[in-house]
Amino acid sequence: MTNQAQMRLRDATQADHRRLEIRTDILARIARPDERRALVEGFRVLHAEAEAALAPWLADLPGLDFEARRRSDRLARDLAALGGRPGSAAAERPIVANVAEALGRMYVLEGSTLGGQVIRRAVEARGDGMLGLSFLDPYGARTGERWRAFLAVLDAHAATPADTDAMIAGARDGFRHAEHRLCGAMADV
Repeated sequence: MTNQAQMRLRDATQADHRRLEIRTDILARIARPDERRALVEGFRVLHAEAEAALAPWLADLPGLDFEARRRSDRLARDLAALGGRPGSAAAERPIVANVAEALGRMYVLEGSTLGGQVIRRAVEARGDGMLGLSFLDPYGARTGERWRAFLAVLDAHAATPADTDAMIAGARDGFRHAEHRLCGAMADV
Protein backbone atom coordinates (compact mmCIF):
# COMPACT_ATOMS: atom_id res chain seq x y z
CA MET A 1 0.00 0.00 0.00
CA THR A 2 1.58 3.23 -1.06
CA ASN A 3 -1.28 5.70 -1.24
CA GLN A 4 -1.96 7.98 1.74
CA ALA A 5 -5.65 6.98 1.81
CA GLN A 6 -4.72 3.29 1.76
CA MET A 7 -2.31 3.80 4.65
CA ARG A 8 -4.94 5.67 6.66
CA LEU A 9 -7.46 2.92 5.96
CA ARG A 10 -5.05 0.14 6.96
CA ASP A 11 -3.89 1.94 10.11
CA ALA A 12 -7.41 2.90 11.20
CA THR A 13 -8.69 -0.68 10.90
CA GLN A 14 -5.64 -2.58 12.15
CA ALA A 15 -7.14 -3.24 15.61
CA ASP A 16 -10.47 -4.32 14.09
CA HIS A 17 -8.66 -6.70 11.75
CA ARG A 18 -6.56 -8.21 14.54
CA ARG A 19 -9.57 -8.64 16.82
CA LEU A 20 -11.45 -10.47 14.06
CA GLU A 21 -8.49 -12.78 13.40
CA ILE A 22 -8.17 -13.66 17.08
CA ARG A 23 -11.88 -14.17 17.71
CA THR A 24 -12.50 -16.14 14.53
CA ASP A 25 -9.56 -18.54 15.06
CA ILE A 26 -10.03 -19.93 11.57
CA LEU A 27 -7.22 -22.50 11.58
CA ALA A 28 -8.53 -24.18 14.74
CA ARG A 29 -12.12 -24.16 13.47
CA ILE A 30 -11.17 -25.62 10.09
CA ALA A 31 -9.59 -28.63 11.82
CA ARG A 32 -12.94 -29.72 13.32
CA PRO A 33 -15.61 -30.87 10.80
CA ASP A 34 -18.63 -29.34 12.58
CA GLU A 35 -16.77 -26.10 13.17
CA ARG A 36 -15.61 -26.02 9.55
CA ARG A 37 -19.20 -26.32 8.36
CA ALA A 38 -20.38 -23.61 10.78
CA LEU A 39 -17.54 -21.33 9.71
CA VAL A 40 -18.34 -21.77 6.02
CA GLU A 41 -22.01 -21.08 6.74
CA GLY A 42 -21.02 -17.90 8.59
CA PHE A 43 -18.91 -16.77 5.65
CA ARG A 44 -21.75 -17.62 3.25
CA VAL A 45 -24.23 -15.45 5.13
CA LEU A 46 -21.67 -12.67 5.59
CA HIS A 47 -20.96 -12.53 1.86
CA ALA A 48 -24.60 -12.83 0.82
CA GLU A 49 -25.57 -9.94 3.09
CA ALA A 50 -22.61 -7.79 2.08
CA GLU A 51 -23.08 -8.46 -1.64
CA ALA A 52 -26.75 -7.44 -1.43
CA ALA A 53 -25.82 -4.20 0.35
CA LEU A 54 -22.86 -3.35 -1.87
CA ALA A 55 -24.30 -4.20 -5.29
CA PRO A 56 -26.35 -0.99 -5.67
CA TRP A 57 -23.20 1.07 -5.09
CA LEU A 58 -20.51 -1.06 -6.73
CA ALA A 59 -22.04 -3.26 -9.44
CA ASP A 60 -21.33 -0.77 -12.22
CA LEU A 61 -18.21 0.87 -10.78
CA PRO A 62 -15.56 1.04 -13.53
CA GLY A 63 -12.53 -1.16 -12.96
CA LEU A 64 -13.99 -3.12 -10.05
CA ASP A 65 -15.66 -6.08 -11.79
CA PHE A 66 -17.97 -6.52 -8.82
CA GLU A 67 -19.73 -9.59 -10.23
CA ALA A 68 -16.46 -11.52 -10.50
CA ARG A 69 -15.67 -10.66 -6.87
CA ARG A 70 -18.87 -12.19 -5.46
CA ARG A 71 -18.27 -15.31 -3.36
CA SER A 72 -21.67 -16.26 -1.97
CA ASP A 73 -22.36 -18.84 -4.70
CA ARG A 74 -18.92 -20.39 -4.21
CA LEU A 75 -19.59 -20.49 -0.46
CA ALA A 76 -22.95 -22.21 -1.03
CA ARG A 77 -21.13 -24.91 -3.04
CA ASP A 78 -18.47 -25.22 -0.33
CA LEU A 79 -21.17 -25.61 2.29
CA ALA A 80 -22.92 -28.31 0.25
CA ALA A 81 -19.59 -30.15 -0.11
CA LEU A 82 -19.45 -30.25 3.69
CA GLY A 83 -22.97 -31.65 3.98
CA GLY A 84 -24.53 -28.36 5.03
CA ARG A 85 -27.68 -26.79 3.73
CA PRO A 86 -27.81 -23.04 3.24
CA GLY A 87 -30.32 -21.16 5.32
CA SER A 88 -31.69 -17.84 4.15
CA ALA A 89 -29.62 -16.07 1.51
CA ALA A 90 -29.35 -12.87 3.50
CA ALA A 91 -30.85 -12.31 6.93
CA GLU A 92 -29.61 -8.75 7.44
CA ARG A 93 -28.71 -6.23 4.80
CA PRO A 94 -26.07 -3.83 6.12
CA ILE A 95 -26.84 -0.17 5.52
CA VAL A 96 -24.43 1.53 3.16
CA ALA A 97 -24.67 5.27 2.54
CA ASN A 98 -22.37 5.89 -0.43
CA VAL A 99 -19.71 4.51 -2.78
CA ALA A 100 -16.81 5.34 -0.45
CA GLU A 101 -18.45 3.50 2.45
CA ALA A 102 -19.22 0.56 0.16
CA LEU A 103 -15.57 0.43 -0.92
CA GLY A 104 -14.55 0.41 2.74
CA ARG A 105 -16.74 -2.65 3.34
CA MET A 106 -15.36 -4.24 0.17
CA TYR A 107 -11.85 -3.64 1.54
CA VAL A 108 -12.62 -6.15 4.29
CA LEU A 109 -13.96 -8.79 1.88
CA GLU A 110 -11.20 -8.34 -0.69
CA GLY A 111 -8.50 -8.23 1.98
CA SER A 112 -9.68 -11.64 3.14
CA THR A 113 -8.48 -13.11 -0.16
CA LEU A 114 -4.91 -12.30 0.89
CA GLY A 115 -5.41 -13.92 4.28
CA GLY A 116 -7.18 -16.82 2.60
CA GLN A 117 -4.01 -17.71 0.73
CA VAL A 118 -2.04 -17.78 4.00
CA ILE A 119 -4.72 -19.96 5.62
CA ARG A 120 -4.84 -22.30 2.61
CA ARG A 121 -1.08 -22.85 2.76
CA ALA A 122 -1.23 -23.52 6.52
CA VAL A 123 -4.10 -26.01 6.10
CA GLU A 124 -2.25 -27.83 3.33
CA ALA A 125 1.04 -27.82 5.29
CA ARG A 126 -0.55 -29.57 8.25
CA GLY A 127 -2.16 -32.14 5.94
CA ASP A 128 -5.78 -31.09 6.36
CA GLY A 129 -7.90 -31.32 3.25
CA MET A 130 -9.36 -28.31 1.49
CA LEU A 131 -12.88 -29.76 1.25
CA GLY A 132 -15.36 -26.89 1.51
CA LEU A 133 -12.68 -24.21 1.55
CA SER A 134 -12.43 -23.08 -2.08
CA PHE A 135 -13.71 -19.66 -1.00
CA LEU A 136 -10.39 -19.01 0.74
CA ASP A 137 -8.60 -18.77 -2.60
CA PRO A 138 -11.15 -17.53 -5.14
CA TYR A 139 -8.61 -15.89 -7.46
CA GLY A 140 -5.76 -18.42 -7.24
CA ALA A 141 -2.59 -17.10 -8.88
CA ARG A 142 -4.42 -13.83 -9.72
CA THR A 143 -4.93 -12.83 -6.07
CA GLY A 144 -2.21 -10.17 -6.07
CA GLU A 145 -3.36 -8.78 -9.40
CA ARG A 146 -6.98 -8.63 -8.22
CA TRP A 147 -5.93 -6.93 -4.95
CA ARG A 148 -3.93 -4.27 -6.82
CA ALA A 149 -6.88 -3.66 -9.16
CA PHE A 150 -9.14 -3.18 -6.14
CA LEU A 151 -6.67 -0.74 -4.58
CA ALA A 152 -6.61 1.26 -7.81
CA VAL A 153 -10.40 1.61 -7.63
CA LEU A 154 -10.14 2.53 -3.96
CA ASP A 155 -7.55 5.22 -4.79
CA ALA A 156 -9.72 6.62 -7.57
CA HIS A 157 -12.53 7.20 -5.07
CA ALA A 158 -10.43 8.65 -2.25
CA ALA A 159 -10.31 12.15 -3.70
CA THR A 160 -10.88 13.94 -0.38
CA PRO A 161 -10.23 13.26 3.31
CA ALA A 162 -14.01 12.91 3.71
CA ASP A 163 -13.98 10.08 1.15
CA THR A 164 -11.24 8.32 3.09
CA ASP A 165 -13.15 8.87 6.35
CA ALA A 166 -16.20 7.23 4.77
CA MET A 167 -14.06 4.31 3.59
CA ILE A 168 -12.68 3.89 7.10
CA ALA A 169 -16.19 3.96 8.58
CA GLY A 170 -17.33 1.38 6.01
CA ALA A 171 -14.36 -0.88 6.70
CA ARG A 172 -14.84 -0.69 10.47
CA ASP A 173 -18.53 -1.57 9.98
CA GLY A 174 -17.44 -4.38 7.66
CA PHE A 175 -15.12 -5.83 10.29
CA ARG A 176 -17.90 -5.64 12.93
CA HIS A 177 -20.33 -7.32 10.53
CA ALA A 178 -17.79 -10.08 9.85
CA GLU A 179 -17.22 -10.57 13.56
CA HIS A 180 -20.96 -10.76 14.15
CA ARG A 181 -21.44 -13.39 11.44
CA LEU A 182 -18.31 -15.46 12.16
CA CYS A 183 -18.16 -15.22 15.95
CA GLY A 184 -21.82 -14.87 16.87
CA ALA A 185 -21.66 -11.54 18.66
CA MET A 186 -21.59 -7.95 17.48
CA ALA A 187 -18.25 -6.32 18.12
CA ASP A 188 -17.95 -3.41 20.49
CA VAL A 189 -17.56 -0.07 18.79
